[in-house]
Amino acid sequence: MCGRYQFSAAANDDLRQIVRSVQKRCGQDELNFRIIDGDVAPSCSAPVLISRGDKVVGDLQRWGIPGRNGHLIINARAETVTQKGMFRRSITGRRCVIPATAFYEWDSAHRPYLFTVPGSPLWLAGIYDCVEDVNCFVILTTAPNASVSKIHDRMPLTLLRDEIRPWLTDPEVALALLARTPAPLHCQAQDGQLTFE
Repeated sequence: MCGRYQFSAAANDDLRQIVRSVQKRCGQDELNFRIIDGDVAPSCSAPVLISRGDKVVGDLQRWGIPGRNGHLIINARAETVTQKGMFRRSITGRRCVIPATAFYEWDSAHRPYLFTVPGSPLWLAGIYDCVEDVNCFVILTTAPNASVSKIHDRMPLTLLRDEIRPWLTDPEVALALLARTPAPLHCQAQDGQLTFE
């Protein structure tokens, strides 16, 4: 599962452009620098990409959909998202992409590892829903690729840059992407002792 990720607008031109799009749609005051440049945790608001017709635009959404008993749902399994009543409408017409500079996973000893694509943003597949007039997203997770499997049994479903528009606008392509294995990632232990690809 993915329980925390990083977003740094300074890291890449694409990310700066997303921030400008969000500011244009949501207003300058909506964006808080700590979120734009640092760790994003559940219940935080963060930039996402959504479709408006054929256009891909930035939006500001809250991470996590309230579930039963006040439990915040932050992830959904890509393998079963089409079967779950809570997510069926969203996977059909409310897909999003969560831009990130990195995400964290923790091993069984609760040690954090940071996963990146050096020199490029990560594009995390997600879905969203409107709850009490607030758009809330979840990150889709899948079986781990070889980069993550040594650390954790789940990982975010990552997309390639050229898959963003099809994910957002083409339901058939989106369904096919749910089943694919994400590309390799760079991994670094947060204590600095481990690095592998």
